[in-house]
Amino acid sequence: MTNYGYTINFIYFVVTLNKLFKQKLMKNLFFFIILMLLSCKEENKKDASLFILKDSSIGISFENTLTYTESFNPYIYRNFYNGGGVAIGDINNDGLEDIYFTGNMVDNKLYLNKGNWQFEDITLKAGVSCPGVWSTGVTFVDINGDGFLDIYVCKSGKPGGSNRHNELFINNGDLTFTESSKEYGLDIEGLSVHAAFFDYDKDGDLDCYILNNSIKSIGAFDLIKDQRKIPDETGSGNKFLRNDNGKFIDITNEAGIYSSRIGFGLGITLGDFNNDDWTDIFISNDFFEKDYLYINDTKGGFKEELEKYFQSISMGSMGADFADLDNDLRCDLFVSEMLPET
Repeated sequence: MTNYGYTINFIYFVVTLNKLFKQKLMKNLFFFIILMLLSCKEENKKDASLFILKDSSIGISFENTLTYTESFNPYIYRNFYNGGGVAIGDINNDGLEDIYFTGNMVDNKLYLNKGNWQFEDITLKAGVSCPGVWSTGVTFVDINGDGFLDIYVCKSGKPGGSNRHNELFINNGDLTFTESSKEYGLDIEGLSVHAAFFDYDKDGDLDCYILNNSIKSIGAFDLIKDQRKIPDETGSGNKFLRNDNGKFIDITNEAGIYSSRIGFGLGITLGDFNNDDWTDIFISNDFFEKDYLYINDTKGGFKEELEKYFQSISMGSMGADFADLDNDLRCDLFVSEMLPET
């Protein structure tokens, strides 16, 4: 009986110890799981940042500084605070993306990507600073098909002054450029906002849409039916140019593009809006003019059909982008709107 009692007590001790061990193990396991979850949460929180802010130590210190005066301010020039453009592309085919900044009251800058997040200012060597003139949009484009990206800079600001026309810098292949806008027929002068190059007629070369803002004051307009169809008599409206053996020819009216004085365009968006494999054009218009949707007629021109394709439209468009947002293999349009919901 005594041995039996010892046996019972020993079994009870072992069971109790086993329970305590399990409880302690479970307790430790519980805390281990909590720590793992917290660690994962912290790791996920750390990885949640898609972008890392870089400072001027990478070699880029561009600032588009604006200073208004009594003779030049937002009342004189309504787009005073619209900002400048930025283009990113590989100008020397080394596999690294280079950056071109446009300045309004400061010179433009071209930064060469040296790798490992280091950039070199080669503006003066390259000859692309556009000094003393208000630059706006900029486009990297291989205009002559030689395998090197060229630079097209739009000009705006107050009318008048020297070097006021848009400039085309042809890449010489040695990190220098030659200004050739007149040679190519692209020395357009106006309140140019941006330019887009694309092969609209599928003839193998790039054609050009140039977005110009109206010079006329906004408050000076009367309501006139079909005013959009009346070309600006000063010739400073939007322009469409066809590439004819390296020379750009103005076919704005022939192509069905509006060039009226009520065109206050701020953005050009290219894409195939009707899925016919031809490039169409969406123009974001500010103020009281509707946006334009130019459907490529595949015969050398366009037809404006905004209201046919959209049930609602913006009243003060700042710009737009065209992409497949929901992965249904159909592109969607996002338009940024100046006016609030109310």
